[in-house]
Amino acid sequence: MSRLLREVRSCATGPAHTDEKGSRTMEFIFPPTFVGFDGHFPDRPILPGIVQVLAGMLTAGDDSMTLQKVAKAKFSRVINPGELMLVRAETQKKDDNILATILISVGGDTAATMTLALHPTELAE
Repeated sequence: MSRLLREVRSCATGPAHTDEKGSRTMEFIFPPTFVGFDGHFPDRPILPGIVQVLAGMLTAGDDSMTLQKVAKAKFSRVINPGELMLVRAETQKKDDNILATILISVGGDTAATMTLALHPTELAE
């Protein structure tokens, strides 16, 4: 696991929760000292898109997935240090991959939506 992925995981407020329909949710809080804010941007730090993608990947498949591609992504709200970020993932199997539809919200506002193609690690080896 990469250092950045470990750092993202460490900002989760707890484990993923799965609802009765199979959707998974996780919450994250990225403190001002989070490594991802370094240089992004010095006078007004905002959470980088790649960090949001990694949070979506962790929510959809935990550490058992490898990111194959970001099929589409739309970032519609800046996420500031210290804000509670809620990530919701709905997944479906497609061939040997998992297609994850991710919704990220902060304070009830949609911050990002994305579709991720994930591959189970055990199949990637």
